[in-house]
Amino acid sequence: MRRERFKSWKDALEKNRGMVLYVFGTIGALCALVGWGLLPDMVSANPAVEDMVLRPKGFMIALHAGLLSFFTFMVWRRPRELAYLTGAILSVALFLMMLFANLGM
Repeated sequence: MRRERFKSWKDALEKNRGMVLYVFGTIGALCALVGWGLLPDMVSANPAVEDMVLRPKGFMIALHAGLLSFFTFMVWRRPRELAYLTGAILSVALFLMMLFANLGM
């Protein structure tokens, strides 16, 4: 029989997957509201580069929210796969980095 790695983490994630869904959903909704209210009309994923590509803020917010929603759903659907949790955490980080870069803080 094969030994499972990170069994305690997977058990805790499976037991509390509703709370994980709630936390990521709340963070995503708050980031989207902040972005919608404070971002300029045209934003970029990385405004520090010389040849930046500007996109409408609604598109960028929807793109980041969709990525976060996908990984959050996958964490809820298959809570024993830690790759989906990692994807959800990275999606939040990308959303926050986009906000940070375009708000000029």
